[in-house]
Amino acid sequence: MATMIACIFAPRLYRMYLRSSLDGSSQIYSTNLAEQCGDFAISYLFPAGMVYSVWHRKLQYILYLSLFLASSYAIRATGRYFNPTFLTFLQVFRRARTEPNTENMEALRRYDFEFKGWPVGFTSTKLSRLARQDLVASERGNAVKKYTPCWLLGWVVAHTFGIRLIYPGLLVGPMLRTYLEDARGKLVLLQKGVRTKIVSSDGYYLDAMFFDRRRIPAERTNFVSIMKEANTTIGKTLVICCEGNAGFYEIGMAGTPIAEGYSVLGWNHPGFGGSSGTPYPLYELNAAEAVFEYATKELGFREEDIVLYGWSIGGFPATYLAAQHPNVKGLVLDATFDDLLPLALPRMPAFLSTVVRATIRYHVDLRVSKEMRSYAGPVRLIRRTEDEIIADPPSSLPANRGNYLLMDILRQRYPFLLDNEESERALRGWLNQPHVKDVSTRAALERSEVSIPEKTENLSSLEKATLILQIAEKILTDFKSTHCTPLPGDLFILPWSGESRPRGSSSSTK
Repeated sequence: MATMIACIFAPRLYRMYLRSSLDGSSQIYSTNLAEQCGDFAISYLFPAGMVYSVWHRKLQYILYLSLFLASSYAIRATGRYFNPTFLTFLQVFRRARTEPNTENMEALRRYDFEFKGWPVGFTSTKLSRLARQDLVASERGNAVKKYTPCWLLGWVVAHTFGIRLIYPGLLVGPMLRTYLEDARGKLVLLQKGVRTKIVSSDGYYLDAMFFDRRRIPAERTNFVSIMKEANTTIGKTLVICCEGNAGFYEIGMAGTPIAEGYSVLGWNHPGFGGSSGTPYPLYELNAAEAVFEYATKELGFREEDIVLYGWSIGGFPATYLAAQHPNVKGLVLDATFDDLLPLALPRMPAFLSTVVRATIRYHVDLRVSKEMRSYAGPVRLIRRTEDEIIADPPSSLPANRGNYLLMDILRQRYPFLLDNEESERALRGWLNQPHVKDVSTRAALERSEVSIPEKTENLSSLEKATLILQIAEKILTDFKSTHCTPLPGDLFILPWSGESRPRGSSSSTK
């Protein structure tokens, strides 16, 4: 009887990972007819019945639907009870939940199942700066002041279709479930990824995967990337990947630092993949803080050994983390913008501009440049010269919002070099041109030095313009590509430190 009850409440099983698989393929769990019928009734027939009852005001049907739902769970549980594969999984699942030691968790990771049933690996209580500000405002009674008509209008838009336009992964994620499962299996089997559940301070759970390259597993020495690691300490650096608005760690940007031999921690936005919640800034930043805390407290990485890597909209949480943890090794921003609003306005009808402004500024205010003001550490920008997403008109290099981000960074850090028209004009002209370099030229640039005099007041306008362009070349790396092309490994270069000699260049870390 206890096993039958456990079959009712156990999570859905999707796949099994076969350790002997050489190509990373996983075995799809085969359900019997009873389990198929139960799943179909629970997932589709019951919700359809509820909608029909409410729509036609047939509330008396609720009792019948409740009985139907209970019967469906019973049918599914019966199917599971007579399926040996599920019973084996159930035994492993119950052992891991009761005693989550290394052996039991390793056995559980041979299965891919409904993520809400995954045991919690780490719980964070760390609030983001945004959450702390809201808490202080609420305690002081200032929160009511924001409920203006514009604020309310923006709230309605943001909490209906707005957030889904900004993060389309919320819509496409369910359609990619099978594809993500297959990709996740390859990461587990071929790259030895370890999946974990992190709970943020909001109580939402985050789907994350860690790739540990601090030690070289014996069975992995045939991989080129791991052979690179054998002669360096590159695996001791952790790269935390913050994905784009339709990106998932299973199929996203994490592949580049993994192939280069770094330790990597990938995570899915709230509402993406197995993660719960919705990626409003408050929840997104709380999630980012939870991931960072997991990396330092649970995985044991020092802040000085962490590189934050943000792609596209992921540049916002990555830059936020850099501002809150300025001792990180560096910040890499790929195809990232300075401010979401200038990108959103041209993509919506002009008569909705007021609504768009209210929605973004009050509820989804993603300003990377603003976060950069609190971070003075090493940073590298990767600009895609044919980017069709963060440029308006699309693929226009002068209109690429990465240009504005770089200009903001340089103005914040080197105002004494941009205090004249010649430097401004030279920088704008330089940004309007592509600067794609081959591997040897990039390597020479990384080895070169930029000397910034202690006293700059005696520099001429020409000398200042020359120096600001040298610094811009150190920070910006051009990639001849559109927005979603995977980044080649030779372009994932640790940032220049801003000192007279670059720190973490390819010559010293690879």
